[in-house]
Amino acid sequence: MNEDNLSNILAEADRVVSKGARPTVTRDQAESAMIDLAKAEARPGESPCVAFSRLCEEDARMQKLYALSEAADMLAGEEAEQLAKRATRNERVWELMVKGAHSNRREGETVEQALDRMLRTDKTYQDAYALYCE
Repeated sequence: MNEDNLSNILAEADRVVSKGARPTVTRDQAESAMIDLAKAEARPGESPCVAFSRLCEEDARMQKLYALSEAADMLAGEEAEQLAKRATRNERVWELMVKGAHSNRREGETVEQALDRMLRTDKTYQDAYALYCE
């Protein structure tokens, strides 16, 4: 990570910590910035690992980066949970559409053909399909 990227992530950490804003970076990006800060701030003869430990204890920038990584991790967990709920809902919508198409088949018509017909002609199916595609 270059110095500009580190500066941008530090600014993001400050924004998230001081204003409670939603993070726009991932946990991995925040943790990479922590490592880069340790490398940049290592004292002569000090390894980046020792610098990392020292900065974790005494440097407000490192503490903000840690808080940013935690906030990004929580956000990622919330987004994953929402996707799982949406997928479950979509599966149920699709099952209902297929069951309805099965029930409304015309003679000689396959379920796929009935579903296609209903998607072209039935407003309820069109709305359900729009919900499924969200």
